[in-house]
Amino acid sequence: MYKLIVADDEKIIRNGLVRIVNWEQLGFRVEREFSDGKEILEYLKQEVPDVILTDIKMNQVTGIDVAQYVFENQLPCKVVFLSGYKEFELAVKGMQYGVEDYLLKPTNVKKLKETFENIKKELDEIHHKQRMDQEEKERLDEMLPLLKEQFFSDLVFGGLAENEKEIRNRMHLLFPEEDPDSTVCVLADVVIRNYDWYINEVWKYSFDQFRINLENFFRVANRNIDFYMIYKSNQVLRLFGFWNIGGEKAGLEQKFREEMDWLMGELKQNFRLEADYELKYLMQNIFQIQKYQEQLVLSQTETGSGKEFLSEQMRLIITNIHLGNFTTAQKILQNILHELRDTYEGYRNHVVIDLFSSMSAALREENPELYEYLRVHCNYSTVLSIGQVDALQDYCDRILEGMRAEAGKKEASQDNDCLINRVQTYIQEHITEDISLEMAASQLYISSSYLSRLFKKQTGENFTQYVTRKKMEKAIELLHDSRYKTYQVGEYLGYKTPRYFARLFRQQTGMNPSEYRNKVLHTGGSFDEI
Repeated sequence: MYKLIVADDEKIIRNGLVRIVNWEQLGFRVEREFSDGKEILEYLKQEVPDVILTDIKMNQVTGIDVAQYVFENQLPCKVVFLSGYKEFELAVKGMQYGVEDYLLKPTNVKKLKETFENIKKELDEIHHKQRMDQEEKERLDEMLPLLKEQFFSDLVFGGLAENEKEIRNRMHLLFPEEDPDSTVCVLADVVIRNYDWYINEVWKYSFDQFRINLENFFRVANRNIDFYMIYKSNQVLRLFGFWNIGGEKAGLEQKFREEMDWLMGELKQNFRLEADYELKYLMQNIFQIQKYQEQLVLSQTETGSGKEFLSEQMRLIITNIHLGNFTTAQKILQNILHELRDTYEGYRNHVVIDLFSSMSAALREENPELYEYLRVHCNYSTVLSIGQVDALQDYCDRILEGMRAEAGKKEASQDNDCLINRVQTYIQEHITEDISLEMAASQLYISSSYLSRLFKKQTGENFTQYVTRKKMEKAIELLHDSRYKTYQVGEYLGYKTPRYFARLFRQQTGMNPSEYRNKVLHTGGSFDEI
């Protein structure tokens, strides 16, 4: 209901306006009645209605004065005038203050209803836009950490290494107050020594929650360096950090080590995690990441004819992609990986990253659709985590097959719907496991940040909310069977502790599992939730 106030210095007219129509049926509720504009101005200092229906001429403060006050103070409410035939010029004067409409006395009920029906439509549109804007802001706020992590992942794994313009644009968007030319950057690995013990003996919640907690920890637990976790594989965490130290850049490594020593202490104090760190690369500015990429590849690449052969083969792959010969491109890549079968897995993985990075750069202008597909679906973190050459081959095949499908498909939205359906099917098939966003994204060979954004856009829920809701629906189904104790239901659904399961169940239903079973399902059974 929209709030309405009514003002007229004649009580009989004022009462008639309030009772002449069914305001609630029109979508309005009369909040107050006033006999003068002075009372309206006092009311507006405390409350702002959606609509003011006021007479023009009143004893002390006129409707014109009220409209002017609303206009000058930019109050979010509409003003409708009541006027006599001789007050037309005054009504016109009020229009300069944005008055919505004016109604002649004696009031025509049909005209009054039409006016407020139109006003309600306008208010509905305004409120709808406000809700959409707020939802968009919330989505952006939710996505911002993911976008930042994706930005640093693209930097580190080669997606932006040679594109200074894109780096500047994204830095300006994500970190508007930072100067990319003077921002010192660091890449470091953190190795958790007691990871297995911690996960099995200490951590009682989901893998997703552990990752989220670590990400949040690195975002907030800093003194000088802003850290972002761009990669996690069991006990190994890769961090990208940056900080603006002004003009003086002497002693950077010492400053970094002091910060990391403090951070390792905080990690132990807050999580009971024993960890060491290794400085991988220190950059004077963010654009030096290109040199890191060159060192990374050169440190593992053979010299001489082998290197030249590899480069030529990679050029052939990109040429065939341009020509649409995906089968040929796929076969060449299979041959490359076969030749590299006995090499160090880190080298193989970086060859693949270098290939997809070069392919991305080549497709950016000539084929934006394939470039976008590759940007979204090729996850460098996933490539780095693949240990077996056959699994790496399977990953590359899926990427190229996906590009082939992308080149021939007509409707992108249908592809997104299909992707979400596959995610939902995966969740349903693994409902008894500890399902994480990374696990689902890995099954589909796309980045977890892209899956997170797409899932929220397509379903209206974030991934974790959806998984929890589906698990609780399964829990309710299992609670119908009184043979299962409530803690057994929680265990079956992959929750490590009954307390955590009960807390999530209460968040979804308003009751703990035992209460729900007794009060809603009437199936009996007992379990001490405490």
